[in-house]
Amino acid sequence: MRCITPSLAPFALPDTVSRRIMLTGLAVTGVCAVSQPGTTQVKTLTRRGTPHLMPGPFYPLNRSADEDADLTRIAGRTGQASGTIIDLIGQVLDVRGGIVPNAMIRMWQANSMGRYHHPKDPGGAPIDPGFQGAAILRTNQAGRYRVRTVIPGPYAGRLRHIHFDVRGRKQRLVTQMFFPGEPNERDFLYRSLRSHALQAAVTAKSARRRLEAGVPTFIWDIVFAGESSS
Repeated sequence: MRCITPSLAPFALPDTVSRRIMLTGLAVTGVCAVSQPGTTQVKTLTRRGTPHLMPGPFYPLNRSADEDADLTRIAGRTGQASGTIIDLIGQVLDVRGGIVPNAMIRMWQANSMGRYHHPKDPGGAPIDPGFQGAAILRTNQAGRYRVRTVIPGPYAGRLRHIHFDVRGRKQRLVTQMFFPGEPNERDFLYRSLRSHALQAAVTAKSARRRLEAGVPTFIWDIVFAGESSS
């Protein structure tokens, strides 16, 4: 039996982004060919892709002129963001497991103390002057991305997470990424994903090998529904 399966992990938001939580996952399919004398049976293997999650209210309004893929430093300023610095890597894929090159990724998150760069953040935690808060980047020709950031702090009702707005040629996905090893079931959005497959699709994995000594690396792939790599 030979199986072909896809790999699976996984700014402002003024447009028509729904704030509803979409509880249905995106199907990712592979093909499994079973050869028997004189016949070939084709069986479809279905997996869950990256589900949509609400964008959240705290996309930075006071955005820095520096929005590159390193959120731990701001151009023209000395010092570095506080907290645990990490590398986050992954791929953007279509439903067949094909790569999506040149996809635009907009991401934003709280700092290590759980504070967003947003004037209406009511948490009271301090703003980190060395933390960029948001980034804009594109996947390379292999559909890969890499970001350096810090582990965000939790805040009232929410566990550690990073917001993503990903746009390919035809599709857009707004979602959130969670961290492994956390009590994520306490987070109401994570809990709203009522299957282990959907929860796994929004949870990064710890990499066994680090890109840089002393910097933890996490892996998270993003799967588009309806995005063709051809």
